[in-house]
Amino acid sequence: MTSSWPAAGEVCAFVSDAAAFAADRERVTRALDWMTPVERTRHDRFRHDADRAMFALGRLMARTLVGRALGIDPGSWAWREGPHGRPEIDRPATDLHFNLSHSAGLVICALARGRAVGVDVEDLARRAPDLAIVPRYCSPAEADDVHAHGDRWRDRFLTYWTLKEAYLKARGVGISLPLSDISFTVDARGATIAFERSLAGADDRWAFHIWQPGARHLAAIATEMTDGTRPTFSVQPF
Repeated sequence: MTSSWPAAGEVCAFVSDAAAFAADRERVTRALDWMTPVERTRHDRFRHDADRAMFALGRLMARTLVGRALGIDPGSWAWREGPHGRPEIDRPATDLHFNLSHSAGLVICALARGRAVGVDVEDLARRAPDLAIVPRYCSPAEADDVHAHGDRWRDRFLTYWTLKEAYLKARGVGISLPLSDISFTVDARGATIAFERSLAGADDRWAFHIWQPGARHLAAIATEMTDGTRPTFSVQPF
């Protein structure tokens, strides 16, 4: 029986800690049991325990949440990856979309119905990039804003980077688009997108939610506004 969750105008995100997951042998075993042989091979190839834990937790979250939304057993739906690695539901046929992201021990799974969805999480404690790369990935207005933040330029750059990653993941196009032609405006009301130069005229009916799941992480969700109406966003622990 198909569930009515999430509602058509709702985007739901779930957040979980990979270290806590790795310490729970029952959950780890369940995650491994639900993996396909290909997924298990990918899991076993990770060199570091932390990376294996994030991968396994992401699979467990997706299996559980998609199964709940479809009203079926978590192991009864088939997973596929698009041309640029975006996770998709192969069967059964459904209007449900989901996306995963993980970084520095945190895993997020987002779900939506009837609209593409992408999520990205970044580590605010990561080593700062070279300031010289900013014009390559930011529009002129974004670059000016990044430089205007002085010593906090890195956090502002990561804000734009996280929003762009979420958008690209929702589109399922990887990093094939020129990122400096995607321009965000971020203020107290949230984030809006615009397109310049080679991308001028692209559909800007997208909604975004950006937040800090904790002191170390920054996360963003991107989703289509298929009917022109901004959906509601909810974030909760898994």
